[in-house]
Amino acid sequence: MAIMEISVVPVGTGGTSLSKYVARAFEVVRKSNLKYELTPMGTVIEGPIDELFNLAREIHEVCFSMGIKRVLTTIKIDDRRDREGTMEQKKRSVEEKLDV
Repeated sequence: MAIMEISVVPVGTGGTSLSKYVARAFEVVRKSNLKYELTPMGTVIEGPIDELFNLAREIHEVCFSMGIKRVLTTIKIDDRRDREGTMEQKKRSVEEKLDV
């Protein structure tokens, strides 16, 4: 299982608000049936690496389907092969090390 963080920025929208594009891209994530977490600056998704790559392409294409001519997509992938890793496990590991 891999974890991917993705952020899509349409260029040339004619305005400063991007939420309608983000919402359409997020619909693709919700329909994927993969576990996800929407954050203020992107979306984190966990699943099999092949599904994540396919999903990233679908997300990237959404803005083009809305008439945008240029899209910047940032993807970070954590693909650990020595043991199973999840979003929750990664957060829990850091929290356990905090001096709270």
